[in-house]
Amino acid sequence: MLCKSPFSSTRTELSIFSNITRYCLIDSSTPSPRMSKASAPGTASRTVSARERALAIRKAQEDALARLPLNTLYIVLWIRSDPPQPNDFHWGYYFHTSPQGGLKYHMRNLGAGWIPDHGSTGGVFKSNFLCVLIQIASVPPAKHSQLDQVMRSRDRDVNSIPGVTCRVWLVVVILQALIQAGVVRCSSVEALQQECMAFGNQYSAGAATNTQPRPVVRSRICL
Repeated sequence: MLCKSPFSSTRTELSIFSNITRYCLIDSSTPSPRMSKASAPGTASRTVSARERALAIRKAQEDALARLPLNTLYIVLWIRSDPPQPNDFHWGYYFHTSPQGGLKYHMRNLGAGWIPDHGSTGGVFKSNFLCVLIQIASVPPAKHSQLDQVMRSRDRDVNSIPGVTCRVWLVVVILQALIQAGVVRCSSVEALQQECMAFGNQYSAGAATNTQPRPVVRSRICL
């Protein structure tokens, strides 16, 4: 399955505001002569309810982002199908650098190859099919530049990595380099990968049903 750019997708908001638009059109239009007077309050109630749900979800996502400790690094998993399949995720990194957001690092599939998709984001909790954020490190300011260099170190030759996928790039290549650089402390890369899979499988059903906000957990293998 193709790995598109999950950081930039906002399925949740699109579906919510689609509903809001539908309800607002009904509520603001002139009532049809065939519409009973008793139905108008129900329509208004549905409009308010949709707006309230949209605002509540947005606030939950903003609060979840604000609660993340600064200078923390996460492995992020997204489900890739609905219903979700076991161990089937898109993998990426998120580095939280301010209360308003941070930096995304991941590879996405384009045609027969892979391309880097790194940059600033304030919408990690709004991402399409987001499953779970797994904290793997706290990174002191002195190592921020080194972290960024490691993340971008294979951008030009990513397709020369044997068997490259988003997971292989993240776990086999970049994670190993982060450990060697002292940015991440991890006793076993394989154990961390299995731990991430377990977290993803645990929370994938909630991602499919759009539970808000998505969970944030801490690795027991790292830190």
